[in-house]
Amino acid sequence: MENAYPDSTMFVQIASYRDKELLPTLKDMLEKADRPELLHVCICWQHHPDDKWDNLDEYKDNKNFNILDINSDDSQGACWARHSIQQHYKGEDFTFQLDSHHRFINGWDTDLKNMYAGLELNGSEKPLI
Repeated sequence: MENAYPDSTMFVQIASYRDKELLPTLKDMLEKADRPELLHVCICWQHHPDDKWDNLDEYKDNKNFNILDINSDDSQGACWARHSIQQHYKGEDFTFQLDSHHRFINGWDTDLKNMYAGLELNGSEKPLI
């Protein structure tokens, strides 16, 4: 199937608590997306100043990223982090919630949208993947 939603945007939500896999996740996500420019990535980055490996400087000025910079001592848990991220939703066409330790297949963004379209074609009124 060709891309059923070629120009649709996606709100990517990542709650991360002192996770060494956050940076590899972000790099893999962007490298393997067909249309990374259509992603709006919001990260609740709960980190500690002693964690020198946990640095998001390369994404801080990227217009497609919102980074909620939280000292891990001030964290109020996973649900609080996900709620904080939700406040940055801007009406994107799709939303994708994941953890900070994932790896992706090539074209993952197109595949997700096509899975959604397939569910719609099969009569699902409110598809959820």
